[in-house]
Amino acid sequence: MLWNTGITSTNRNKLLLICGILLSAMLLPSLEIHPSLPRVRLDDALIFGAFAINLLLRLTRRFHSFTEDSFGSNQYSVKEGLRSVTKVFLLFFVSIIISNLFAVLFLEGSFGFRDVMEGVTLAKYFLAITLALSLDLQQGEFNVLRNTFLVGLGFILLLSWGQFLNLANVNAWLTPFFAQSHLDNLVNANPPRVLGTFDNPNVMGIVSVIMMTLFVTWFYFRNNDRLQGVILFILIGLTLKQTFMTISRTALLATATVLVFLSIWAFFKVYWKKRILLKVGVLFLLTLTLFFTSPRDFVSRISEATNLEESTSAQGHLLRMGSAFEFIEQSPILGWGTAKDTMTTLVDNEYALVTRRYGVIGLAFYLWLFIRPTKAALRRVSFFNSYASDPRIRENKTLLSIAFVAATLAIMVYNITAGAFYNLQLMTLIALYMGLIYRIEGEND
Repeated sequence: MLWNTGITSTNRNKLLLICGILLSAMLLPSLEIHPSLPRVRLDDALIFGAFAINLLLRLTRRFHSFTEDSFGSNQYSVKEGLRSVTKVFLLFFVSIIISNLFAVLFLEGSFGFRDVMEGVTLAKYFLAITLALSLDLQQGEFNVLRNTFLVGLGFILLLSWGQFLNLANVNAWLTPFFAQSHLDNLVNANPPRVLGTFDNPNVMGIVSVIMMTLFVTWFYFRNNDRLQGVILFILIGLTLKQTFMTISRTALLATATVLVFLSIWAFFKVYWKKRILLKVGVLFLLTLTLFFTSPRDFVSRISEATNLEESTSAQGHLLRMGSAFEFIEQSPILGWGTAKDTMTTLVDNEYALVTRRYGVIGLAFYLWLFIRPTKAALRRVSFFNSYASDPRIRENKTLLSIAFVAATLAIMVYNITAGAFYNLQLMTLIALYMGLIYRIEGEND
């Protein structure tokens, strides 16, 4: 593994690189180098730059010698995780190649430079996952990652409330840096739709839901003292309110899915029934309070989604998905190839988009990309001891796994009317999370 050589040969350097990528993906938009060039992301530069330096050092033999100790204390588990990740990506990549060849040879399809970038996207996610997989996650590393995440969350919360209230006229001088387009009909709309550090409120909404799954998991499944419980409750409220401020109906559906799922899981897994009943009841009241104290325009927008005959947003989603299904019917097995230059990418349903491009075979491997780490998380959770006496790294790894399962459910809901895989900013965060889950699968702490 090239992450165990060169500038990332030490666990500390890997951790620093991951923290840099994490903050970049959380806080920075894509940047314009030149009008004629594609916009680039700092996390892309960090991932590919570090990997290129390691490769160069290896080719010139100016690198630290690779040893088995580079994997940390769970060598076999890491090797198995790397093998699993490689299989998942190879299967999806091969399905993409076959679909494009089939489209060009038999459907008179097209293949251009933009389509090649699909492989670059896959490579980025693969490198992000394997980088996190190579990190020896102990309590010190966990604390650094947690604190880095909280710093990023703090900035997002401050900016979100600033956008919602337009404090210091922030929507005139700072928000446009994150939202290169759609500013007038998003942040300046009535009601305003908060988008935080992302260029779309729907993406901000699902990121808030994923953040919330972490806090709800620690709130439910860990034996917290009173202060810790209060802090987690406040963080749940802040992320939940942030989701509401995006007015993303898909994110709200994902929120309901996550809260119901984790609440049911807590009932079955935790022995302190009265305490869990109290916690579930408190979160239920918190959710209702935040929902019904939202502005009237927020409630009306949510209500509009339930009436398909009058909801222009829902009708637009259905129209774009319907066009994709017409092509799927013509080539359901292998699809039409990537074909970015000749077919629209605005499908509003990632399952339909992937099926149109790569057929049901490609869809199966796309789904396996998310399901395989979920399987790894569930394997880890099977060793979970509710309210264990050890509150440190073993429990934290297990709680990360529980939260990942819930987060995957949220992503699956989100992909019905949007898409996580083709959002480079969002998927980078998910890829790092996946890598940590692969790392801790089957570890003996």
